[in-house]
Amino acid sequence: MPSNFGGIPVLSVSKFGGVSVTDEEVIAPELGSMETAAEIPGLEQPYPAPQPEPTMGEYATGAAETLGTMATGATTGLLGGVGGAVEGLSQAIMQGQFGTPEGARQIAELAARGMGAGTYAPRTPVGQEMVGAITEPLSQLPPVLGAGGLPTAGRAARAGAALPGEMVSAGMERLPGAAGRAETARSVGAAQTPIALQRRTVAEMMPVPFEGKAGLTLGQASRDYAQLQFEKETAKLADVGSPLRERVEAQSANFIQNFDALVDLPTPIEREVRGIGAAVDQAIVNKAETIKRKIKKEYKKADDAGETMAPAIMEPLVEALNDLDRFSGVSKNIAAAKREAARLGAIEIDNAGNIVPKTMTIKDAELLRQFVNKDTDWTDKRQSAMARQINGAIDASTEGLGGQNYKDARKLRRKYAEEFENVGLTSKLLGKKGKTDERKIALEDVFAKIIVMSPLEEMNKLRRTLLTSGPDGKQAWADLKSYGIEYIKEKSFSKSQRDSQGNPLLSPDQLNKVVQAMDRSGKLESLYGIKIAQQLRDLAELATVIYTAPPGAINFSNTSSAIANAMDMMMTYGISGVPVAGKAVIKEALDYVKNKKVKARIKASLEAPQQ
Repeated sequence: MPSNFGGIPVLSVSKFGGVSVTDEEVIAPELGSMETAAEIPGLEQPYPAPQPEPTMGEYATGAAETLGTMATGATTGLLGGVGGAVEGLSQAIMQGQFGTPEGARQIAELAARGMGAGTYAPRTPVGQEMVGAITEPLSQLPPVLGAGGLPTAGRAARAGAALPGEMVSAGMERLPGAAGRAETARSVGAAQTPIALQRRTVAEMMPVPFEGKAGLTLGQASRDYAQLQFEKETAKLADVGSPLRERVEAQSANFIQNFDALVDLPTPIEREVRGIGAAVDQAIVNKAETIKRKIKKEYKKADDAGETMAPAIMEPLVEALNDLDRFSGVSKNIAAAKREAARLGAIEIDNAGNIVPKTMTIKDAELLRQFVNKDTDWTDKRQSAMARQINGAIDASTEGLGGQNYKDARKLRRKYAEEFENVGLTSKLLGKKGKTDERKIALEDVFAKIIVMSPLEEMNKLRRTLLTSGPDGKQAWADLKSYGIEYIKEKSFSKSQRDSQGNPLLSPDQLNKVVQAMDRSGKLESLYGIKIAQQLRDLAELATVIYTAPPGAINFSNTSSAIANAMDMMMTYGISGVPVAGKAVIKEALDYVKNKKVKARIKASLEAPQQ
């Protein structure tokens, strides 16, 4: 039965699209005047938690409810809105407020109430979401179509009470001279915050600046929830969203160029990981052999001068050998060291099994040292600890003996041990597996062992070895550093997924993980210095800014896109039972995505703010 609102009959719709609508289901919300939280300056809005994906049945019900809302909004809702507007106009004239902002606000309020009273409001969450998804496009329709009631109904269903104040603002924007004021105030305010300007400044200071066609968008710079939601959702739309998609693809290319620029800073020669391993290995081996030759030369000079024939009492060696029993897992090495010491005359084992010290020449003491060094796997912590204890006892037994040549030889030998034997990383790089010629560390694993896995202290010791190994060693270190950037890049970009330009997709999460891991270990600054380390941190932060949004800002279920596609099909193939006015509303909703206002807002999102 028809009812009255504002003196205008409002029809009841019994059924539309399989959804029953009765008089009792018509919602007539009251317009609230209280400020919403979003309008209170300084009050940060919480991000909504992601919801479970609706079922196909829920989608079907929601779609039917959405059609019911659009149909009633274009018929009974339209009539109710006109009635409310007439009533508001009459009151404004009688109260002497016609032509004033207060009078215009009153007319808009009563029209909205009338519209809501004659418009079906969805009851299911999916239906409410679908109507909410078309709230913004329908709010831009010409007033004569009456589509402004659709968002009213949808929001009233969700809130169950007063209409949001922003709907009044939307109505006021249609008054002469008021268009666009609210939108401009929101956008410009977000763009000009200090943190937004800081993000833009950092982006523009990268080795390959993020500026121009690769510059930060308004939403990326401000991280404003509503702006990011607009950009992310609009980018999904086929035609109108292409400038936003192109911007992100240009930024993806910029990330790749930045990593390439950082890789090229030390002018590396070797880029292939096995080649880098071979270059590092060769530089270490060359330096080790050079020092060995110098040691041998100094020992020969001491031999020729008769300095190594001085006698040495090996009491410290006996103490060391007796203490070796505490080392587990190296009994074979201990037994071999005792046999060799007895053969060279350093010790004697009596009938009771006790070790007795004897006197031997410095030259024989050095032969015992050579045997211990050769028999030791310096990459094994227990063996290396045992060997250092024996060699320390030999040093104590020969301390102060011999001439200057012998002392020089011993000094060189200690330096060699500190650089190539006492550093686990270097000894592993030089070591072989057991008695074979197979390397302890494969050449293709050298980079990972040095840059990724080794402790900072050992990495730095190896750096000193390479940088003092001549031009080849310096180049090998430059190659390691450069491949460190390449490693970060490889960890951050997908090997299989690419954008329309063929660029691999970047994972901000992976980039942050690898940069933070190197930063925590102290390697980021140790390898690249303060400036480049900060640029890598900034790139990781920019990746988060560009590729992510707060929870809820992105509609992962693509509800908005689904509604747009459904509307497109309805308009293409036609739907029986939809009133002509309802079809007009649907068509206007489709045309919204292509209108000048959306394109202007996209343009504003892509432009750098004026200083």
